[in-house]
Amino acid sequence: MKSEIFCLITADSTHQIMKLEKLILQKNIKVRIIPVPKEITASCGLSIKFDFSLLEEIKLLLPENSSDFSLYTVEKSGLKKNVTRL
Repeated sequence: MKSEIFCLITADSTHQIMKLEKLILQKNIKVRIIPVPKEITASCGLSIKFDFSLLEEIKLLLPENSSDFSLYTVEKSGLKKNVTRL
C-alpha cells in the first residue's frame, strides 16, 4: 500500500495563498497549490502542498503575522488520510 506524508498551508484568502506561493517559489522551493482536503475546514479552498522534509525551511518563510496561515501534516495510506494541525 502506498503511503505519503506531506504538509499543507491554508489561509483565509486566495490572495494570501497566491502571494505566499510566489514567495516560496522565488526561493526555488518546490510547492504546488491544491484544493484543501475536506478534512480541513475554514479556509479559502486552496492550500499550498509541500514535502514534509521542507517544513522547517517553509516555516522560516512565513510572514511575521503567520497567524493568517495554518500548517497541517497529512499522512495518506491507501484511502485513509490522517490530517494533523501543527
